[in-house]
Amino acid sequence: MWNSLVPSLPEPNKAPKLYSNQCQQDIRSTLLSAIQAADHSIYLVMFGLSDRAILSALSKKIREQVPTKIFYDRSGSLNLSRYLRGGDIYPIKNVGLMHQKILILDHQTVFIGSANMTTASLRMHDNLMIGFVSKPIAQFLQEHEPYTSGYFKSAVGGQEVELWLLPDPRGHALSELRKKIRTARKSIQIALFTFTHPALVEEVIAAHQRGVHVSVIVDLHSGLGASAKAVEKLKEAHVPVLLSQGVQLLHHKFIYIDESTLLTGSANWTKSAFYKNSDCIIALHRLNPDQKKFMSRLWTSIEANASEK
Repeated sequence: MWNSLVPSLPEPNKAPKLYSNQCQQDIRSTLLSAIQAADHSIYLVMFGLSDRAILSALSKKIREQVPTKIFYDRSGSLNLSRYLRGGDIYPIKNVGLMHQKILILDHQTVFIGSANMTTASLRMHDNLMIGFVSKPIAQFLQEHEPYTSGYFKSAVGGQEVELWLLPDPRGHALSELRKKIRTARKSIQIALFTFTHPALVEEVIAAHQRGVHVSVIVDLHSGLGASAKAVEKLKEAHVPVLLSQGVQLLHHKFIYIDESTLLTGSANWTKSAFYKNSDCIIALHRLNPDQKKFMSRLWTSIEANASEK
């Protein structure tokens, strides 16, 4: 109750914070508080942007002459020029989706994750978001506009952080994800909205076959639709697979390896995400006790609301 009523924002020189509505946190309230606290700049790259409270907060900052730059996907958002007059607004239309979900405030506070800024995504669907304060990472992201590939490695509060920007036609990001799956020695926990990439299906099966405890949970609607072939292949290899239950989307895009390394972001595990869409992946290494406790609570919640059918 306290977490939902009093949002905890990222702090300088501290490790990244994890946020999920499944852990009694109000992502919408957190983002609103962060936007309202911005004094110098707002930089937003968002697939879906339609939540009225978020739009109102952004509009207010524009009227206060806080420089505001927004990229959004035309297919996933309203016509924002009508709602955010005076801001630098860039509707994106490309072959792939402009699918990133990145908010940067005052050139240093960064939020990255799976949540769109729609009311349904922020209030109902299952999402994971990471927030932290890092001028180097903020600068890197602001220098790489949508559809620009890139890789960056830094430390936030003493914790190693890696970032990949997609699409990545050379396949570096996919290769690194596969390598990280291969490093697993004890456990792999995966929660995905869409899982169709055959190379990643094979990597997960290979990890299971070498004795790693693998658990996969896929969104119900996707698991019976776009991800059905991958789910069936995993089950045929005796990899434990569950499907989410309920009307909300399981919108996660994460893998948690050996209770130590977490990779998440906006990218589903599809070919389009890696080679066609404007997406991002963030990795946190050597999770601290608070982050591990958070991930344990999150996984328990996800698993409790999933079944084999």
